[in-house]
Amino acid sequence: MNESTTPGVWRGWYWRLMAWTIVAVVILQVAAYYLVPNHYPISQSMLLAMLVVSYIVIPRAQERRLANALVAIAITFVINLILEAVVERGWQTAAATHQLGPYVELNVLYLVFSFAMAYIYLRLTQWSDRKRAELEAKRRAERAKDEPVRRRVHSKKKKKKRR
Repeated sequence: MNESTTPGVWRGWYWRLMAWTIVAVVILQVAAYYLVPNHYPISQSMLLAMLVVSYIVIPRAQERRLANALVAIAITFVINLILEAVVERGWQTAAATHQLGPYVELNVLYLVFSFAMAYIYLRLTQWSDRKRAELEAKRRAERAKDEPVRRRVHSKKKKKKRR
């Protein structure tokens, strides 16, 4: 796509879409953390945030769909790790209770699961787009075959009566 005709796209990278999506999801996560009584954990909303980012980016990106989704997921993951460290102090709590291994393992599992779900969602989207195009072509062919050629019928114009 041409950069001048599509704002927010640079060589197939939908940077504006990714940025606004990530910012909106992170704002919702921080709002949930502060507005829900007893602070809704950011670590529990991390997986949902990464899945939402991929579900928003994949259908809207027309080029490099998987690459755009994976980059958006990775950026969301890094921002969530920073939020956990700064706001929630998750890694400090895990280190103090000698649970740092399971903490890192869980975060890596979230990242791998998000990548896998983005790939599956991309394949499903491509399959449904292909099936939709096939059905539309089939309908167009049936319509063209069944419809007789319309000929324009000229009718005489009626004069309006004056009152």
